[in-house]
Amino acid sequence: MNLPLFVAKRYFFTKSKASFITFISRISMLGVGLEVMALILILSVFNGLEEFQKGLFKTYDPDLKIISSKEARFTLSPQQLVAAKSLKGVRFVNPILEDQALIRYKNKQLVVRFKGVDDEFLKAERLKKQVVEGDYFVQNGEHAFAVVGIGVFLNMGMSFEDVFTPIEAWYPNHQALKRFTVNEQSIRSNYFFPAGVMEVEQSFDNQMVLVPLNWMEELMGVENQISALEIMVEDGADAQQIKTKLVGLLGNSFQVQTRDEQHAAILKAIKIEKFFAFLIMAFVMGIASFTLFYALSLLVIEKKKDLATLLAMGFTKKQMFQTFLLVGVLISFSGAIIGMILGYGLGYIQEEFGIISLGIPNSLIDAYPIQMRLGDFIQTALVVILVTFLASIFPAKKAVEMTFKRS
Repeated sequence: MNLPLFVAKRYFFTKSKASFITFISRISMLGVGLEVMALILILSVFNGLEEFQKGLFKTYDPDLKIISSKEARFTLSPQQLVAAKSLKGVRFVNPILEDQALIRYKNKQLVVRFKGVDDEFLKAERLKKQVVEGDYFVQNGEHAFAVVGIGVFLNMGMSFEDVFTPIEAWYPNHQALKRFTVNEQSIRSNYFFPAGVMEVEQSFDNQMVLVPLNWMEELMGVENQISALEIMVEDGADAQQIKTKLVGLLGNSFQVQTRDEQHAAILKAIKIEKFFAFLIMAFVMGIASFTLFYALSLLVIEKKKDLATLLAMGFTKKQMFQTFLLVGVLISFSGAIIGMILGYGLGYIQEEFGIISLGIPNSLIDAYPIQMRLGDFIQTALVVILVTFLASIFPAKKAVEMTFKRS
């Protein structure tokens, strides 16, 4: 039989004669439980925010994106395009020409981001579900149309009924500006009518305008040049494997980015915030463990006679140390288990019913997103182990020194 564990269980489960010591022990257990619960919920909220952002990116970003490592625009040979389209698992390959320009409509003007797309992009229907008004097309015969973000549409006061006043787009003629001359040729212009309004998320809605690819080439004064090649893969296909094949196909002059890599800065910021939140909560848990330290110290003082009896029965220094270390473990882990159960329960309720709302009108989600992961529970358990050891080691040593000094 493990004597240190047996004695530790007796000290933990048996009511102490000094009610104050029992009270401190229970407070310590409750404190650990509340800290564990809070840590689980905070980490789960950060997980939910990360998954929400990834889901949002999935709405309008491609599975893979090819950009040049050196130039803002590039050209791919027909052989490279055919090779990319023929890769197993590739569903759509869409050339994109994208840049900022100024639009004017009546007395209003706004800097927006134009995204020139081809017919294959529309066939992929990547943003069709996000069209909340109008239709999903960008070309009708010789006339150019655009699907605009709802923020752009409202800020410019656009109207589908105004078929006589097109929206004018202005773009700088870089070749003319290189000659340090500013005249009518310094600005290129083109026109379009709104076809539909899309609503995705605020930063996208306030600047994005989808236009025909050939219209965008006319506006920028380029031919057979693109700023990116967007690739959509088939359901169940491994995007990472396709990326590896594309890197071998295109060489080091191009970057092939997965959806997460396209927004690496945002996702990294969320992970850094989660890490610092974890550190802060772990530090707070360490401060809360002082009650465990005092509870064990008072227990050592109270059990002087019992320790002498155990010593007479042949208890060693190691067994004495282990006994009080195990008492601290029992107190902390009892609180940790309670905290994990409460954290999981509250997290499940929030995930299923969204009780706590964001309080932001017209937001894409009404309640705080939350997602619980096994790794967070394991990390929290490791923090509890560390805090328990640090808080229990001194009282355990004190019990050994006090007992064997008397002997």
